[in-house]
Amino acid sequence: MLRLSKRAWNNVLIFSMLTLILILNYDRFGSDEPTARLVVPEGEYIISMQINNVEIEKAGQLWRIDPNGIQPSVLPDAQQLQDIVSAWQRAYITPAGIEFDAALFGVPSSLVVISLAGVSTPTVVALNIVEEQLFIVIKKEVFILNSPTISALLEPIIQVRQ
Repeated sequence: MLRLSKRAWNNVLIFSMLTLILILNYDRFGSDEPTARLVVPEGEYIISMQINNVEIEKAGQLWRIDPNGIQPSVLPDAQQLQDIVSAWQRAYITPAGIEFDAALFGVPSSLVVISLAGVSTPTVVALNIVEEQLFIVIKKEVFILNSPTISALLEPIIQVRQ
């Protein structure tokens, strides 16, 4: 058995723990590939949304369209509104790998404003269709939608042609 001082054994223990941490997290250090993330951060809750100025708000346990605001051409029921909000709650996006260009992304096809519980500033999500590709712009960062589909996020408020 090795005869080391107490200080030397502490050093061996520290370096072995650092080595173990590096080995277990090796895949995170070297990857430059974009990682998917949620539009609405985990643990945050949507309290209201605006989809092209049509406001969806929470009314007790159900969702409704603000009766004083702009009304969509097709009035969805409470379950359809719940499905839209749930879809936004679980929407995954991936960085598109391109820079924000005001000429391409300056005028969005649709605009969604999401208000979260306990967050004073709403999240503004611009949906842009460029050459039949859907891009999502949040704070001048360009993303691609992974899941769910765009129609799950917008219909029946906005009719999506695919």
